[in-house]
Amino acid sequence: MFGYIKPDIPELKMKENELYKAVYCGLCKTMGKCTGCASQLTLSYDFAFLALIRMVSDDIKGEIKMKSCGVHPFKKRPMLMQNEALEFCAKSSVILTKLKLKDNINDSRGLSKLKAKTAALLPLFFKKTDKNLKDLEENVAECINNLTALEKESSDSIDETANTFGALLGILCSYGYNDDKARILYEIGYHLGKWIYVIDAIDDMADDIKKKSYNVIVNSYGNELNNSHRDALYCAMMLELDCMSKSIELLDFTNHNDVEGIIKNIIYSGMVKTTRKILMLDECSECKSDT
Repeated sequence: MFGYIKPDIPELKMKENELYKAVYCGLCKTMGKCTGCASQLTLSYDFAFLALIRMVSDDIKGEIKMKSCGVHPFKKRPMLMQNEALEFCAKSSVILTKLKLKDNINDSRGLSKLKAKTAALLPLFFKKTDKNLKDLEENVAECINNLTALEKESSDSIDETANTFGALLGILCSYGYNDDKARILYEIGYHLGKWIYVIDAIDDMADDIKKKSYNVIVNSYGNELNNSHRDALYCAMMLELDCMSKSIELLDFTNHNDVEGIIKNIIYSGMVKTTRKILMLDECSECKSDT
């Protein structure tokens, strides 16, 4: 998807770092088997995070073996073997990619439309979407359509657009669960989605201004963020992470201490650092101290 949900590697324990890399490589391998080699081009940190969440939710310990792959054919590395969590993430990643590429075609014009159509040929090399996930695909498509409608209206409501993408990830994260577990996982996905949407919009500001593309942050704050804007957005992003962490704490990590360390590292350190970096808060602080 976006690639913002990364761990703070220096703060991970060595065994946590090895496990994280094994999950990431295992997801890549599973995508090759379940959804086709072309789908591996859409591999992201975001779905590796989702795989970790679902492993805990389904109480999947997983098996790690030393394996080689197409990217690293001569050196074996730890790799999580295919399991239900990895399979779901591989298939749902393809669903999201296909729908997003289709939406890009409808939303593009001229040369951009031609580029979007070219990119949309990629799913032709994917394996067919799992029929058992048809209802998930329909729900995700509805969320994307709602978001597209807001963007075509040139909405300046950060809450409305972010909420819509939050609902999409909430549905994705909680799919297949019931009752309390479904509510917990929906909240995790919902607040994660809101954070991703706003962070991505901030990160894309310069490019979107240049291309005259829709950007809710530009519509809300103008072409440039001042320090007050950055502080307000930072507080809003920290609130989303706080809400998300409260739901994370409700998961049962009894048999998953290492996974718990990775997930909490990502939320409490990795995503916080990403927020500060994209908002350039540390750079602004340095500028203030030099004056």
